[in-house]
Amino acid sequence: MQVKLYSLLRQAAGVKMLEVEHHRGTTIHEVLLEVTQRYPILAKFIWNDQGGQSKSVHVFVNGENIHHLAGLDTVLNSEDHVDIFPPVAGG
Repeated sequence: MQVKLYSLLRQAAGVKMLEVEHHRGTTIHEVLLEVTQRYPILAKFIWNDQGGQSKSVHVFVNGENIHHLAGLDTVLNSEDHVDIFPPVAGG
C-alpha cells in the first residue's frame, strides 16, 4: 500500500513515499503505527499526548479525510492510497 508524505512531514522523514504491507483487515491506525515506527520523528506530528491522532495532521484515504470515514478504524484495501498532510497555516 502506498503512503505519501507532504511538506514538513516529507522533510522530517527524508522520503516522499513509502510502501506499507497490507493484510486483510488492515486499518489506518495500523498503517500510521507502521509509518511512525519506521520514522519515529513523525510520531510528534501524527500522535497526540494521549496516543490518539493529532488534530493538526490530516490523513486521507483515496482523497477522503478519515474523519469522514471510520477515523482510525477505517479498514483499507490493498489498492488504497494514503496521504498524510501536516498542519497548514497562513493567510
